Amino acid sequence: MRTAANISLLGDLNARLLLSAVRRRQTASRPELAGELQLSLQAVTRIVAQLEQAGLLTSCGKQQLGLGQPTRFYQLEPSAAYSMGLQLHRRLLRLVLTDFCGQVLTQREATLTDWQPAAVCAALAPLLADVLSGLSPAQRDKLCGLGVAMPWFAGNPLFAGALWPELDEQALQQRQQDWQQFDLRGWLAAQLPCPVLLENDGAAATTAELLLAQPATDFLYLFLDDLPAAGLVLQGQLWRGRHGNAAHLAVLPAGAGLLFQQLPPPAKAIADDEADWLARAVPALRDALQATMATLDLPVVVIDSSQPQRLPSLLPALAAQLSDWPALGLLPPKLQQGRLGSDAMLLGAAMLPLYQAYAPDRTVL
Repeated sequence: MRTAANISLLGDLNARLLLSAVRRRQTASRPELAGELQLSLQAVTRIVAQLEQAGLLTSCGKQQLGLGQPTRFYQLEPSAAYSMGLQLHRRLLRLVLTDFCGQVLTQREATLTDWQPAAVCAALAPLLADVLSGLSPAQRDKLCGLGVAMPWFAGNPLFAGALWPELDEQALQQRQQDWQQFDLRGWLAAQLPCPVLLENDGAAATTAELLLAQPATDFLYLFLDDLPAAGLVLQGQLWRGRHGNAAHLAVLPAGAGLLFQQLPPPAKAIADDEADWLARAVPALRDALQATMATLDLPVVVIDSSQPQRLPSLLPALAAQLSDWPALGLLPPKLQQGRLGSDAMLLGAAMLPLYQAYAPDRTVL
C-alpha cells in the first residue's frame, strides 16, 4: 500500500504528470521532462528527486548527448507497486498480477460453465488464493488494489439475450436479478488485503491503451468482441460520465437497429465469410463513429479486438467509408489499431488501481 509520504507527494498533479510522461516514454531525462511538461528544470529536478526517494523512479544510466556532462535518464521502478486485474468474461475468468510498469508477473485462468454470481465466485476463489499465496511480504505490502473489468450490463436481458439466445425471457430476468442482488465488490474485498475497483470492460481496456500504448491525449477507444465495448479519453484522462457509461457505443443507432445488434462478432469471421463480415461491420461502425465524431470532434479512434487479425482488413475499409463524409466542416478521425489485442481488458483491469493511485486524473486527486 502507498506510504503516507507517497500519498502526500502524489497529491501533487505535477508529480503524477511526470510519472505519466516517464511511463509513456519508458525512459526520460530531466530536460526532456521539463520540455514536455512545460516546467522549469529546477522544478523537474525537485520532483524527480522526491519520486526517486519515494522509490517510484530509478536512474537507468547516463548518455552523452553533446558537449558537457552526460545526461542522466530515469525510468519507473518496477517494484514500486503491484496491482491485480480480473477480467470477467462470460466464458472465462482471467486474473493477473502486474508490477508498477504493467509487466505481467502471474496469470491464472478458469473456464466458466455458468454466468451466475455463485458460479463465478466458486471459480474465482481458488484463483485469488493461488495468486495471493505467491506474493512475497514486500509485494503484498505494495499491492495497491484489484481492478475488475466486467460488462456493465451483467445480467441485463437486452444484452444477455444476444449472448445466450438459448435462454428464455424468464431465465434472462432471473440472471439479471441475481446480479443486481449480489455485492461483487463486497465479496472480493472480503478475500483481499487491498481496495477493489469495478469498471465496465470497455473503460478498463481504454485505461490500458492510455497507460501502456497510446501517445494521443484525446481519443475514442472501441473494442470488438461478442459485444462492442468502448471508452473515451479527453485531455489525457479517462472520461467516465455521470454513470460510468460515457462512450457506450453499443447502444448507438446503426442501420436498422442498435450497433450491438448490427455488428457481427469478429470471432464469427472465418476465412470463407470475411467479405460478408466486413460488408456488415463497416456500415454499422461508420454510422456509430459519425455520430460520435459529430459530437466530440476527436482526432483519433483506436480500434482493438479479441480477434485482432480481423482489423487489418477492417480499418482501411472503414477509413474509406469515413473519408466519403458529406458533413460540412466535420473531418474524419485517424483510425489506429490498438496494441494490446485480446489482453486489453485484462491489462486494463490491472491498470485501474495504478491509474487511480498515480495517473494525472484530476477527478481522483
